[in-house]
Amino acid sequence: MSGISTYSLPATAAPKLEAMVDQIIARPGTMIDLKAMEQVPEQLDVNAVIAALPEVITEDDFVKMLRLAMLTESGTDSYAAVFQQGAGKYNANWLTRFNQKVWVPDEYTHTLPYYMMLRTIGFTEEELDRQIRELQARVYEHCCGISPVELTTFGTVQEYLTDNWHGLLATLLKPAAPQASYFANLVKRRETLHTVWYRGMTAIQVEENPELIELVAKTLSTFQMPGTQLVPDCGPLALGWMQRLNVDFNHVAKELVRNFSESAGNVKRSGMLLVEMAVAREYPIGPFPARFVRGAMNRLGGAGYGLLGEAVLEKVGLPMPAKWVGKPDSGIRFHTGIYEGIRTKMRTFIVNKIDIRSVTGDTAA
Repeated sequence: MSGISTYSLPATAAPKLEAMVDQIIARPGTMIDLKAMEQVPEQLDVNAVIAALPEVITEDDFVKMLRLAMLTESGTDSYAAVFQQGAGKYNANWLTRFNQKVWVPDEYTHTLPYYMMLRTIGFTEEELDRQIRELQARVYEHCCGISPVELTTFGTVQEYLTDNWHGLLATLLKPAAPQASYFANLVKRRETLHTVWYRGMTAIQVEENPELIELVAKTLSTFQMPGTQLVPDCGPLALGWMQRLNVDFNHVAKELVRNFSESAGNVKRSGMLLVEMAVAREYPIGPFPARFVRGAMNRLGGAGYGLLGEAVLEKVGLPMPAKWVGKPDSGIRFHTGIYEGIRTKMRTFIVNKIDIRSVTGDTAA
């Protein structure tokens, strides 16, 4: 498998995706009540947080962190337009419905908490409204492709990393402003749901057409957070703030692998995804160039992809999902004796040679 440039799904896919979106629309969970928040503005006062900031974070850092959250969430219409474009081009009515009926209305509720926090530390409504207008006037250049599987893969990563960002802010706020932390956590919980939904949509598409793994890999290897370009004075600083606050990047990497593996759907396709991403990022797999490994695997009919999939899970300390074990396309069999001993040694060798950044990028550095 290599060089895929078109997106296609069999006729059996659309009903499954439509049914998933039906379920989400019917049970979207509890969205943030903006009116309730507006009635208690004093609960979002973060002045006390400034005096209690850890030494590694300055007041200027803190303000920029809040601005990054507020402004990135204010770009909803820009992101939605890209999803709408892709859904229309590929007749993905399910994605159009999800975008319009759930995702956009939900995202519209994520700006206000940070807007109100910034108001408590001296920003005027006029100033914040101006910053939001300026962001919304910027041209958003999407980093990745616009086929539905590329968009849902992009959504999975964006929502997962945004989930982490709001969680980081909630932790920073909690000691001195517990109610503000509570509202940040409300946003985080919604982003968690979005991650699960996009991951499920990606998994259905890949299950229906396994060749789409290449488009998933392409998206993962070219992904960039929108805030980096839309909020240039804050977005590029986020990784440094996370490092100073001792974010557990190993855990971030582990959860990224978990999401990618769930999207792939089985251990064999997880191995294929690893190889495709290593090719895209030009990372070697052990002593061999990734393109060489892919070519060898494909000439052998895909034998070995399952072993690679197992190895990447073991590398980050994830257990093998029970639903994968023993299935015909899993790469796992119930072997005993000398065969299994050799196989275990091979997997251990691969684990020691894998550069996990081929999957996670620099978040694992």
